[in-house]
Amino acid sequence: MATPTSKKRILVTYIEAGFGHITTANSIADAIEALHDPNLEVIRKYTFKENPVLHKIEQGFVRDVKWANTFPWHNYIQMWGTYIFGIHNSLPFVVSTFYKKAQRIYLEMLEEIKPDIIIDTHYLTSYLATQYRDLMDPHVKVVTYDPDNSVHNWWNIRVDKFVVNCRIAFHDALKHDFARKQLILVPFVTRKEIMEVTESPAFYRDKYDLPQDRFTVMVAAGGYGKSGMHRVVDALMLVKQPITLIAICGTNKRLYKRLQHLRKIAPSNIDLRPYEFVDRVYELNRASDVLLTKGGPNAMLDSALMGVPVGVFYCASEIEYISTYLFTDILNCGRFFSRAHKIVKWVNDCAKDHSILDIYVDSAHAVREQGNGAVNIAQFIQKYAFENE
Repeated sequence: MATPTSKKRILVTYIEAGFGHITTANSIADAIEALHDPNLEVIRKYTFKENPVLHKIEQGFVRDVKWANTFPWHNYIQMWGTYIFGIHNSLPFVVSTFYKKAQRIYLEMLEEIKPDIIIDTHYLTSYLATQYRDLMDPHVKVVTYDPDNSVHNWWNIRVDKFVVNCRIAFHDALKHDFARKQLILVPFVTRKEIMEVTESPAFYRDKYDLPQDRFTVMVAAGGYGKSGMHRVVDALMLVKQPITLIAICGTNKRLYKRLQHLRKIAPSNIDLRPYEFVDRVYELNRASDVLLTKGGPNAMLDSALMGVPVGVFYCASEIEYISTYLFTDILNCGRFFSRAHKIVKWVNDCAKDHSILDIYVDSAHAVREQGNGAVNIAQFIQKYAFENE
């Protein structure tokens, strides 16, 4: 590799479509900055919040996620729609018709930044990045990280590099016509703060004023507090063993108020602790004995990295079913429950005999030992930025 002649501008784009795209983008940007390479300049850009036209599209993504977290058929209809014009033609059709103005605005924004490498974690920003490369700057390199554990039809095969985090996604990518030379397989990508957690559950129970001697259950369903989370909390009121019940409501203020009321009338053996959006929610996860959640890959990953077994009660899409299969059936980090009464029985049994969870805790430790894939991506970018110079 030749001696670098100029600093390379690494643009990491952000878009809200569920919080997983944002957290993984942050993880990758943090890892690149942690290299302290004077030849790399990291630029973080919430691209879809920069303009009213783009922000309206982002709000549509948020609305879609909330709908899918309430009515799973919503996502299946959308996925079916990706086959209408062929899996590689549907997204270009949508962009060229419905998002034509948004594309022009987005490409102008990228032209002002003049990046050398664009890193995306969402299929739309990935597509627009390749449009910028092909129409305006052929020298830019487009690297996309897929935060899911599978590959759906709208991931863009025109990227220069496509990064996946498990073998399921790797084989999916090949089926979707990605070339092997485009693919990079890394461990799961997570926030550096999670990998730096070494304190015990007791430490965090003390920090958040939680009882030390009670079996602790955390219920969370993404940042929006949907996915039937309220039904799971209601069902857990039937648990007979003494438990602390942490409920993460996220941005769902209505749910938070409802659970604040429920806390006043909960059975004496259940210490219900509702929370709104928590920045360091992984600390409450670490304080718990189990996490009950929907099948979002990042929630299950965070829990595994905290050494906390997971119970999945809802999947919003085929993507989440595959992620649940990965973490429960393959990695053995927890279980999937199709009925609320089965969750109640599991919590009762585990509260009486904590050793039931040992096999899941051991499996979770094995996931943590693989390390943080964000570091692998950062090291690749460090070399790739000056490749062919």
